[in-house]
Amino acid sequence: MSEEFEIVESSDKDNYSMIPVAPMKRLEARIEGLEKAGSVPQLQSLITQIIELIKTNQKIINEVIRANLDLRSELAKMPLKIDQLIDEMRDLIELIEAAGRQETSGVGPEAMKPIVEQVKNLADQNKAMMEAIDNLNRKIKSGTPVSKILSSYPSIKLKREM
Repeated sequence: MSEEFEIVESSDKDNYSMIPVAPMKRLEARIEGLEKAGSVPQLQSLITQIIELIKTNQKIINEVIRANLDLRSELAKMPLKIDQLIDEMRDLIELIEAAGRQETSGVGPEAMKPIVEQVKNLADQNKAMMEAIDNLNRKIKSGTPVSKILSSYPSIKLKREM
């Protein structure tokens, strides 16, 4: 059985496309059948189902948009909270250093060595955290989708405020 094709010229004069005519003719016949049927109960039911599906999809889209806005709001709060944490860590370090300077009981630098190492580790972690926050801020400001940002930071847990 040979199939009919229609040659369609595109906007570029050198390009042509061959489109099978049979599927288009079947679609035309189905459309004509639907037009002739008028208001069949099955057609009304199908239209009702389609409308319900559209409403459901819109609800989902609205929820995603709201969740996206909530997430952006929470992410915007993070730099301030991290700045506060860094300030508190600096205060703690200054307090420890001041206590070390005032120590007169003869405790030498060897006794403070573990604490100094831990403070250095905390400072290194703070630097790494600040770099991650700066990177996150750049992504947020550049318009990177929130889902991509979250996939880059799997350990971030956000709470929704009521």
